[in-house]
Amino acid sequence: MQQKKPKPDALSVEERALFRDSVAGARPLEQDKIPPVVRRSKQKRLPTAAAELSAQKLFFFSDEYEAITDTSGSLSYVQQGDDPMLAGRLRRGELEPQVVLDLHGMTANEAKTQLAGLLDYCQQQQFNCACVVHGKGLGILARKVPNWLVQHPNVRAFHTAPKSWGKHGALLLLLKINQSTEQQFRELQHR
Repeated sequence: MQQKKPKPDALSVEERALFRDSVAGARPLEQDKIPPVVRRSKQKRLPTAAAELSAQKLFFFSDEYEAITDTSGSLSYVQQGDDPMLAGRLRRGELEPQVVLDLHGMTANEAKTQLAGLLDYCQQQQFNCACVVHGKGLGILARKVPNWLVQHPNVRAFHTAPKSWGKHGALLLLLKINQSTEQQFRELQHR
């Protein structure tokens, strides 16, 4: 029969007695300073008003809709019924953007959200000209951004930006201002 060897981390009788003597007068601490941690519920929250508003702003942008398919050259768009010379004014740089949105490094969903935010910001600030820098890269945003802009009722016209604003990696936009969301929906139905 083999004898069991004591475990190397086992305490001797003397060590246990020494430990008991050293903690003999100790009392448990009272919890009075740090609040206990409350576990979060995993229930889904109801959408907030901000989330609903964001979804409403993204309503105009469909990924399936493709009005502009060739993005290799200069892009030009003027909303139906508007002055056809607007695109030329944007091309020549006669209108200077009041705000610039840089979409470099963003995913399509992030870019879509940022673009909706830009259009809403321009509406609030009464800006009628903006520049959207989508970059060249793989061309994903270069294809999607113009198709999203064509769908929005506040976009009067856009054109590939002049060289000073980014040339083929950017678009200059001309926007309608002072329109309520109700007016935008009415115009969208008449298209």
